Amino acid sequence: MMKNAIRICTILAVCLSAPAMSFAESITYVIRDDGKSSATFVSDAPLETMTGKTSKVTGSLMVDPADITQTKGAFKVPVVSLRTGNDLRDEHLQGDGWLHAKKYPHIEFEITEVVLGKKDPKGLKKNKETKVQVKGKFTAHGITKLVTTKGTVKWSDDALRVKANFVANLEDHQISVPSIVRLKVANEMDVSVNLTAVPQ
Repeated sequence: MMKNAIRICTILAVCLSAPAMSFAESITYVIRDDGKSSATFVSDAPLETMTGKTSKVTGSLMVDPADITQTKGAFKVPVVSLRTGNDLRDEHLQGDGWLHAKKYPHIEFEITEVVLGKKDPKGLKKNKETKVQVKGKFTAHGITKLVTTKGTVKWSDDALRVKANFVANLEDHQISVPSIVRLKVANEMDVSVNLTAVPQ
């Protein structure tokens, strides 16, 4: 009896003296080409507002719900999938004078850092939106630029939903707007993404 009591006390002492362990771990989520995710750009020029959209988004995210600052991942869209509601304009947009889809078939975004405020919690709460600021590498027309996006993340048992937006500058990606359409195409594009990623 005494030996058992000593053994139990020893086990308790070891457990209490051991550092707290985190049982959270990263989960891999995939973004599938199933129409549930989308990417949109808006060109608000003096003479015309043009909106382009695609639902052909694919990629993956590695997320630890207990610490979203450790998030890694990337996603991309095929240039040929962009639609503006005008077939001729789409053809020009995808041509070698603009996005050059044959040479640079994808537009991509890679997450490099998730930034939180000093008072913001690191963990996600189920079924609640969490505001985030994400830094990443945005690649279009073969040129990669660092951008910062603002958005939200909503986590549930069956999916991770991400909304974010940022501004892309055409000149930064060596895409020149011909003078003939300069009043119809803005140099700055408002880019937004609406992603639904599911556990792998």
